[in-house]
Amino acid sequence: MADKETSALIETLKANNEELLKQVALLTEQVAYLTKKIYGKSSDKRAGNPDQLSLFEEANASQDDEDLPSHYRNYYL
Repeated sequence: MADKETSALIETLKANNEELLKQVALLTEQVAYLTKKIYGKSSDKRAGNPDQLSLFEEANASQDDEDLPSHYRNYYL
């Protein structure tokens, strides 16, 4: 009787071990994906706030100058 119980326990432990190995593999894959997503290469092109001014776009500067009164245009150019 002890041999049957031992065999059943071994089979149960083997099944649990297989499930845990599958879970570890899945979690390892998720960690790799999230690490790549957070720390990997990314594009610098992001959708910015349309109300925020850009320091690097020349087109915005010329449009903004038209909105300024004449005595301010010379000061900011």
